[in-house]
Amino acid sequence: MSALLRTVAVAGAALFVLAATVAEPLTGVTLEDGSGRVWHLEELRGVPVLLVIADRRASEQANAWGERLAAQTEVLAPWRATNKVVWLAVADLRGVPDYARDAARARLQEREAGRSEGERRQASPLLLDWDGRLGASFEAPRAEAFVVLLSPEQRPLIRAHGAPTTEAVARVVEALTAAVPHSDRGASLRNVPNTRSKTENVAL
Repeated sequence: MSALLRTVAVAGAALFVLAATVAEPLTGVTLEDGSGRVWHLEELRGVPVLLVIADRRASEQANAWGERLAAQTEVLAPWRATNKVVWLAVADLRGVPDYARDAARARLQEREAGRSEGERRQASPLLLDWDGRLGASFEAPRAEAFVVLLSPEQRPLIRAHGAPTTEAVARVVEALTAAVPHSDRGASLRNVPNTRSKTENVAL
């Protein structure tokens, strides 16, 4: 994307703070989970949403992000909830032909089994994006986990890709905390290191 305020190099992970708007990326998007349940993402307009998107090659990175986020914040929920950020886990399956979808679902069940207990409690089931629409909306890199936080108006606030380094996770958690009402922030962090001095030149 061309309208980035700044790119921050964070110990091996790329972290971005965005000024531009991706025009309502959830509007009209309908995904199914592994059980066949349909999720209408446009119902989430008006609440902050965290997306963790990964293709098959990035599944380990995505699970690592999930484990670390679940361990460091309590502001996440699998769908709309008071004073929470919705956490959607999305499998980018673009390029998988129709005849291979059953095999892909089987592999995703293995990935689901690899998610931490905290992630399964706070995040949606893995949602299947056969067209890769969400990843394409954000120009998400292939073969890397991609994390983006959307405001209630679906404006991208911060995004990261690659492995979940300590500093990258801390910055995402900081943004998550800022996305919930002030009264709920006090209990939202769990042992998050203070990295403000290293990244204070970046404005959310």
